[in-house]
Amino acid sequence: MALLYAPQKKPQTIHTITAEILDLDYQGLGVAKVNGKTWFIENALPGEKVIARVTEEKRQYGLAVAQKWLQKNTQRLTPACGYYKYCGGCQGQHIPLEMQCQAKQKALFSRLSKLQREPIELMPIISGAQWGYRRRIRLSLLWNAKNKCLDMGFRQKNSNQLVTIQQCLVAEPALNNLLPKLTSLLSQFYQPKQLGHIELVNADNGIAMLLRYSRELNASDRQRLCHFAQVEGIHLFLQSDNGIERFYGEEPAYQLNDGSRLQFDIRDFIQVNGPLNQQMITTALDWLELQASDRVLDLFCGMGNFTLPLSRLAGFVVGVEGVQEMVIKAEQNAIANHCLNIQFYQTDLSASFVDKPWAREHFNKILLDPPRSGAAFALQALCDLNAEKILYVSCNPATLVRDAEILCNAGYRIQRTAMIDMFPHTAHLESITLFSKS
Repeated sequence: MALLYAPQKKPQTIHTITAEILDLDYQGLGVAKVNGKTWFIENALPGEKVIARVTEEKRQYGLAVAQKWLQKNTQRLTPACGYYKYCGGCQGQHIPLEMQCQAKQKALFSRLSKLQREPIELMPIISGAQWGYRRRIRLSLLWNAKNKCLDMGFRQKNSNQLVTIQQCLVAEPALNNLLPKLTSLLSQFYQPKQLGHIELVNADNGIAMLLRYSRELNASDRQRLCHFAQVEGIHLFLQSDNGIERFYGEEPAYQLNDGSRLQFDIRDFIQVNGPLNQQMITTALDWLELQASDRVLDLFCGMGNFTLPLSRLAGFVVGVEGVQEMVIKAEQNAIANHCLNIQFYQTDLSASFVDKPWAREHFNKILLDPPRSGAAFALQALCDLNAEKILYVSCNPATLVRDAEILCNAGYRIQRTAMIDMFPHTAHLESITLFSKS
């Protein structure tokens, strides 16, 4: 009998570095210089000296995770959340909130300041509560064959594994109060393996819930869901491969300070921080200095989050959105709120739109709220409209700076900017920036 020799694999060497942390970037990573190379180190604060495990190394920079502290910053916090070490939702609970905000504001302002010689007015940070601010969460469901139970929680950091949770400190209390009840309900299901995920939205007219499942729910499970929705007062939606079914209740909606009531579909994008969304809208209206004679273009308008408030102060507003379903919802919201000086259009905003009827109209002010990829593809056409003011709402500082450079080269100047602390304890940096014609 032949014996086959299989050489044993050598254990992978764990590469570490020793680094003194000099700064904090906007994503909450400590910044260090080691042998002339810049390192971004997770869970490290300025003034600390750490031994960090290297996770990625490029020619010009490297990424690492702090594992041992030779010197600690006295301001370092113990994370309030027991799941923080494993959950991928928050990145900065060990960082004092003021330090988080300063790092984000510094990153935003320093990058924009490089684009023009003229000074930029840095406005106060738009901020709110640091806990309990998320009105929307998505929870994965997974049948645990080992323990014969249904696990509910968030995906683990850099993994598909599930972190089972009982609460989320950044979620609104009403959502947290529902979690143990949901765990109990879904654990009774006849076939819990077919459950996929849950989305919860704390709308102003009650909590809306979307349950994703495969195959068909049997009659007893549907009856359990119906009873649960009635008792808890939930607007319940079921999603299968055949689409979304409104199972119980009504469409979710939220209210703005001007009295506008915006109805949305359960899967529609809405700003998850309600109070900060309102502050952002108020700031936009204030900075644009709207008059009854203004004609405003709202690009990437969604279902009218900015469009309706704009219409109450301007003479006429055009909202443009790429998704037809959102345009329909925006039109319905405008009619329901008696905003008759708005016209909505569906347009593929990733392609040239110079031939569209609305693009040939006159607009003296423009608001754009693009996705993370930014709006570079639309800016030349927008500049050709020659508006006196452009207000840019951004959720990605990298694409904002790229787009701001295009606007500056086209004759606009950055007048003012403000950071929006929409998602405390996370790496997200939201901002609002006003450009005016030079």
